[in-house]
Amino acid sequence: MKTIKRRMQAMYKAQYKARNAHESWTTIGHYGSEGEALNVAIRKKNNGALMVRVVDKKGNTVYSG
Repeated sequence: MKTIKRRMQAMYKAQYKARNAHESWTTIGHYGSEGEALNVAIRKKNNGALMVRVVDKKGNTVYSG
């Protein structure tokens, strides 16, 4: 009998811009759920980041703030 192991793939990426809108996005981390990524992004925004966003594995922006 074959055992299939599924490894957890990061499906969402949280990113931020610290100083101005013209700098490149810095990745905070990769997360398995949208909720986890949103929590980290919002926390980063509340701690002073200029902009934050959450991107899914296809590159679509799920949240921007």
